[in-house]
Amino acid sequence: MEVLSMLVCFVLVCLAVRWMASLPIFSSVDDQSIASFLVVMWHYRKTDFVSFLRSHREALLEGQRTGDYVPGVCNYYRIMADLITISSGPFWHFVPMTKGLSRKHCHDQFHHTMSEFLDARGDDEILEFGCGFGEIGRQVAKISGAKVTGLTMADEEIAGGNERIVKAGLAGQCGMVQGNYHKMPFGDASFDKVFGVYTLKYSADLTTAFSEAARVLKPGGRLVSYEILTADKYDASNPEHERLVTNISHSTCMPPLWPSSAFRKAAEQAGLQAAKEVDLCEPENEEPWYSCFEKTRVYYVLKSSIVKKLVAVGEVLRILPVGFGDFYETCLIHPATDFVEAGRSGIITGSVMMVWEKPKA
Repeated sequence: MEVLSMLVCFVLVCLAVRWMASLPIFSSVDDQSIASFLVVMWHYRKTDFVSFLRSHREALLEGQRTGDYVPGVCNYYRIMADLITISSGPFWHFVPMTKGLSRKHCHDQFHHTMSEFLDARGDDEILEFGCGFGEIGRQVAKISGAKVTGLTMADEEIAGGNERIVKAGLAGQCGMVQGNYHKMPFGDASFDKVFGVYTLKYSADLTTAFSEAARVLKPGGRLVSYEILTADKYDASNPEHERLVTNISHSTCMPPLWPSSAFRKAAEQAGLQAAKEVDLCEPENEEPWYSCFEKTRVYYVLKSSIVKKLVAVGEVLRILPVGFGDFYETCLIHPATDFVEAGRSGIITGSVMMVWEKPKA
């Protein structure tokens, strides 16, 4: 009887999802919500998740063996780039959730904050490395008037970023370049400012990454990094700490998270001088960076055993594609729930802005 009840509920949910996906209000859902979560399920109903997860795990093992996680990251975003955009809009990173403001407003506020930390000006040439679709770079360009180049490895992100640049009316001000930030396709001293948001977590070689950022930076220029990091409270010998941090890395096919001390050391070795280091969540009116998952109830949906059972039933009945349950557990439940739980425990941080400057001489 319980199985029958669940089946009826699931069919009703699927019909509701199909109906919502056809509505204009949900056809371009771009913020975390229950609606966006359901539309994601419908949008990916014909995807080959079995092949994706096989290549995901093979690439992770290869990255762990060789230290080269690039193929795994590219494979991960082959599926996840559109999925993240559908469910969360262009906002692929966490920001402080200011009390009284929506998630979108908080991200708009962050774009101004980034422009301020960069000290972005109208005559600047700015590089955003590991830019994804280049959303933050476009916003910095709009706010400051600077010219911004986005560097990314994924074909899908180059094509999508160029489309967004044209749509935003920034064709003469922004551009996309394909390349690896460990070996940037730019000459020495090409940019006045360089920044990366939630991208160095994919690097297994911070020394090279910072060296390249410093190389393409003009003397007197500024490098800004905003990342997910392990906090001082993190204890690798603590099984629960290790489980959460490992889940985050494995689900996203990236190397283990770095501590902030590793960033400071790599920047110093690259000849950069520390200028600022600020946790944007420190003011009293700012809620934790991970609270977006709580405020939008996404965390609770992903933790729901009922939803997991419905997904399993849907896959058995072929309402959902084969392998979706595995994908749901591997890439949706994780890392989202791990971010929340690790953030609550204080073992990772996701709102620290770090700034360095390249000496003029």
